[in-house]
Amino acid sequence: MSETPAYSIPPSDWKTFEFLQTAIDTLKDPIFIKDLQHRWVAVNGAFCELMGHPREALLGRSDPEFIPPEQVEVFWRIDDLVTSSGQPYDNEELITDGTGSVRTLWTRKFPLRDARGNVIGLSGIISDITAIKQRQEQVERLEAEIEEKLTVITAQTSLLDQLSVPVIQVWESILLLPLIGVIDSRRAAQVMDNLLESIARASAQIMILDITGVPVVDTSVASYLVRAVQAAQLLGCQSILVGISPEIAQTLVGLGVDFSHILTRATLQSGLEYAMKRLDYVIGRAERSTNGRWR
Repeated sequence: MSETPAYSIPPSDWKTFEFLQTAIDTLKDPIFIKDLQHRWVAVNGAFCELMGHPREALLGRSDPEFIPPEQVEVFWRIDDLVTSSGQPYDNEELITDGTGSVRTLWTRKFPLRDARGNVIGLSGIISDITAIKQRQEQVERLEAEIEEKLTVITAQTSLLDQLSVPVIQVWESILLLPLIGVIDSRRAAQVMDNLLESIARASAQIMILDITGVPVVDTSVASYLVRAVQAAQLLGCQSILVGISPEIAQTLVGLGVDFSHILTRATLQSGLEYAMKRLDYVIGRAERSTNGRWR
């Protein structure tokens, strides 16, 4: 070697030292050795590249001459922990490299002992995990964004469910539930919740279920409707099923669904007329008198 290091190596050990130096220089991970005063006594080429200085500029010197104080505090705290406990330690840390860029490192430090077992320094092996850390942060940001979007979607779905199964009070004690579109198990549960809550809140006596806008009524849909009628009945509310088209009527007959115990009417108008009469409401058309006023 052309440069004499800042620490003492017996002449008999020079060949061994040169061999070890050559060996660690072949490794791509930065490697360093420190004495108890935190001074670098040996480093490999990858460490020199990380620091942005040649080996002769680093040997015998220490972190504060090259690294910001807040980073030095972390390095030295771990150094002292390793040398005082005699136990290895690894941790994630930041370093400002020779180009001024902040890198994320995973550093493993090991105590060095002399022939009598006394700790005389430490060695360290560094893995640059900057790219891995950046990818991890990107994944975490994407997960947070996805979670936020899922929350919004869930809220919107809940709102759409409520809007798609509105329970309308058309008259005192009379509620209308117009069903539109496909009814699946999730939507059926929403229908049931809205129905029972509205009946209890309005003390309704009659509930009109309008299925004019339901394109397909199969066995499962028919089962949902029957359960809705039964649940309403338990709350003291009579149900009227309206909007059954000839096609749906044929389908229900073909499926063998028994609707004989459920009151049905062909149209919403006829269902409303029945409900009004059932509750003794008088329905009539106003007439204009000779003086132009309504009576």
